[in-house]
Formats: sequence, C-alpha cells, structure tokens
Amino acid sequence: MSDAKTPPKTPMFPQFSELQVMSPSEAEEVLKFSRARADQNDPFAEWAAPWRQESLAHYLKIGWSMAKRDPEDGRLQGYVLAQPVLFMRGQTQTVWVEHIDGESDAVVAELLDTIVRVSREKHMQRVLMTFDPAKMAGGASGIGDVIRDRSGRILEDDILEFPTTKSKG
Repeated sequence: MSDAKTPPKTPMFPQFSELQVMSPSEAEEVLKFSRARADQNDPFAEWAAPWRQESLAHYLKIGWSMAKRDPEDGRLQGYVLAQPVLFMRGQTQTVWVEHIDGESDAVVAELLDTIVRVSREKHMQRVLMTFDPAKMAGGASGIGDVIRDRSGRILEDDILEFPTTKSKG
C-alpha cells in the first residue's frame, strides 16, 4: 500500500527505461557482443576497434558508458562508450563519445539521443563524436532525426557536435 503523500516514482529516462550505466565487470559481455558484429573476414578487426579490451578497461570504469538491455531477459542490445573531457576546444565540459553500437539502427539512435540528453541534464556543454556520413545514406536509421532534433552539426569532416547547454548561443 502506498502513502498518498509520496509521489509515484518515475524512471529517470522514461523513453529508455532499460538504460544502465556500465561497469568494468561487463567488459567480456561487450567484447562478445562486438566480436559477433565485427567483420569476420578480418582477423585483425579487434586490434584497432574502439571496443577492444584496453579501451573497455578505460571507458567502463569512468561511469559515462551505458548499455541498452532487453527488458525480458537482460540481453545486451547496444551500448555507448563515452567519457567527459575537461577544457577542450574552449569548452570546460565536453562528453566524448568513442563508440556506439547496437543490434539495430533504432537502438543506436536511442543511445545517441540518450547520451545527449544525459549530458544536458548533467550540465555538460556539448557532446562530440566521430561521424561517417556514408552510414547515413538513405536516411534509414533514425540517427538523422536525432541530429536534427538535438541540433547536431558537423564541425570537421568526421566530427559531429551536439550543443547541450540550455542557452542558445
């Protein structure tokens, strides 16, 4: 029985209730997920991959990497590796997204939207990530919608920026 004076609890991310901050204990699961999605014809694909073991050891302990899980069985559906960077390109608080991967374009778009929203909530000034416009061919992913809705812009040939400060400037 609930107390009438206590408001009901709402999820922090109502559109993404399965979002979880990742920890170093999940590295093996991320490796397995990413290896299954990597180019099986390239025996060296993992050597330079943003999800290689050394990278995961770094990113998963920082607290900005997040996972999307299936609500039924807890299976990993996608993840984002990110970290805060202080004093970069004239900004005091930037979030760098090293890598986003998901089992569908919709999961990737939702993860991207979520990291931008969380960054705004945490008063970070912007989110930066590498970006390959060729992956946007045909606009089939929903990522284009996130870029438009969150005022994303290309800074350089392969860097995408999302301003996250509340002021328009």
